[in-house]
Amino acid sequence: MHKPGTSRVQRGKSTESGGLPLCLSKRQRLAGGTPEEGQAKRPKQVGQLGHAGVARDGIWVAVVCETYPVSHIFKENFTDIQRAIGWLVDELPEEGFTHRLVDSYWAKGAAIMVCHNEPTKDWLAARVPALLAWEGSRLKLLGLDALPTYKRVVAWFLGPAEDAERYLLRLRRLNQGLETRQWRVYEHKEESNGVHLVLSIDTASVSVLEKLRWKPYSGVGQATFSLLGTKPEGKK
Repeated sequence: MHKPGTSRVQRGKSTESGGLPLCLSKRQRLAGGTPEEGQAKRPKQVGQLGHAGVARDGIWVAVVCETYPVSHIFKENFTDIQRAIGWLVDELPEEGFTHRLVDSYWAKGAAIMVCHNEPTKDWLAARVPALLAWEGSRLKLLGLDALPTYKRVVAWFLGPAEDAERYLLRLRRLNQGLETRQWRVYEHKEESNGVHLVLSIDTASVSVLEKLRWKPYSGVGQATFSLLGTKPEGKK
């Protein structure tokens, strides 16, 4: 069993004031990457409906930390969850109906489980809250529809250079609906007259930014945001 630990802030990682606290096991090594960029690539399966959650090949559910999406499961946690669920399977009776899992993989800070049928999903839902994948772990089961969707954006902050954490804190305080605790910083580049950030943000925040015409209040002025691939306006 592994004790959840804390991690130092790295590029592409969450920050104390503006990013995502991690749901990490003690032995987790952060060598770069996030749940979004580090997720295992899966071959496309016939009949898979993605976030619809039900397909011909099975029923997709997500094992997540109790405080998800504030806390995410990382690769080491995923391995621990696989092992713990394997122990649950070992406890099943040898005769009669047996619950079956078709597949499992790691994506969006969650352990995705593909259940053979509805009774298997119900069995897993009943067992996951009491599952001790590592010491202190607190888990729950969600449908894939509950997993947030993220988009990459470019942000320009005109003026003296500040830490990314400070920018995110100001955005959250000054603009209702911008939940920057869920944002991730992928790039932080200081220029002569400001700071350029590349961020991954939740779609709810995208809607808020659209209402603000992509110019949220950021301290002594307004930052300029745009979806990645379009040039931010107002950069001088």
